[in-house]
Amino acid sequence: MPQANQSVFAERFFAILGRSIATLVVVAVLMELCSTAALHVYGRLYEDPLVPQKSPAYESEKWGREFWTEQSAFWAQARSNYLPFMVWGVRKWHGKFINTDDTEMGTWRRTVPAISDACRNTAVRRVWFFGGSTVYGIGTPDWATIPSYLAGELNSDPAACVEVTNLGAEGYVTNQEVILLSQQLKAGRKPDIAIFYDGINESLVGGFSPGIPTAHWNFEMIKTRFENGADSKLGMFNNSHIVQLISLLLQNYGQKGIPRTSDREVAARAQATLQNYETNMRLVHILESAYGFKTYFFWQPVLAYGAKPLAPFEQQLREARSKELGGRVHRGLEAVYQEAEARSAAAQSFVFLGHIFDGVQEPLYVDEFHLDPRGNQIIAHAIAQAVRPGSAPDN
Repeated sequence: MPQANQSVFAERFFAILGRSIATLVVVAVLMELCSTAALHVYGRLYEDPLVPQKSPAYESEKWGREFWTEQSAFWAQARSNYLPFMVWGVRKWHGKFINTDDTEMGTWRRTVPAISDACRNTAVRRVWFFGGSTVYGIGTPDWATIPSYLAGELNSDPAACVEVTNLGAEGYVTNQEVILLSQQLKAGRKPDIAIFYDGINESLVGGFSPGIPTAHWNFEMIKTRFENGADSKLGMFNNSHIVQLISLLLQNYGQKGIPRTSDREVAARAQATLQNYETNMRLVHILESAYGFKTYFFWQPVLAYGAKPLAPFEQQLREARSKELGGRVHRGLEAVYQEAEARSAAAQSFVFLGHIFDGVQEPLYVDEFHLDPRGNQIIAHAIAQAVRPGSAPDN
């Protein structure tokens, strides 16, 4: 081919290539804009009436609306930090209602008050409170978390001088909590009392997804990103509104094809979940004996289990969530809770609180897992009765 023709061919080729790339970019931008608009319209037309902000729990509180504005901003803006072996930690945040503090133990949710002012220069008894988002206090201000209420209960006697540290983190299971405890002990710190408050995350991870008791939240996503380097390069694409819209459509219209887990498999997962939980308890007891502190274990309540008289919002919430993903979430959760209740009654190695709200008429749940301040106060009181000096041990 003559050199002149080659030059003309190259110019045409690159011109076509350039126009094609420009067209693809324009199409992608238009699709993203259209998807953004579609998601906005969908959110306005099909607003979930059962989100925590719609709970009647805070209707009578003047600060309720302002709190949920901050809680929503926290969910949208706060980002988790990476922690070795525990995978993630507590999201940093400072606001009017939600605060995390940097301490020698790491970044953790603020307990209000952690200890009485009269005890600042006195020897204190240290209580470490481990758990997931229910301990962290999603859906409640700093002063209304379970650790904060527990601090108030234990320090009702001015001479008690108990310091409560909230070591709860969103999504944590006992696997992560055992690692966290061991790391703090290796650093030369130890509590007088260690409290473990778990159950929901154990049940969902072990009984539903991924169905592996030794795993953690977002196991499949983190595993895929680690094992497939190319996946990380698609992070921006995966977070696009196009992908979000497609996922929403699949979620809403693709449930008929969801495979059903057999009753035998559900029961096996529940047994394996409790086996893992009890093994973690034994490991903690070994550390307890070696380092000289006392431990207590509590299995938390959940909306899907027990006989609490349900307020209208709670009833709607329970019915709606029990149908999600073909009922698989509810089946897995219920199976693990049944197994936990049976094992607690048989061995009495941990306190099962699944029925603690059975006689409580007032609404307590802001979603299917998290409680309002009154619910947290009831839980804190029950725990205080067990761990208060002079009380009989429950484990």
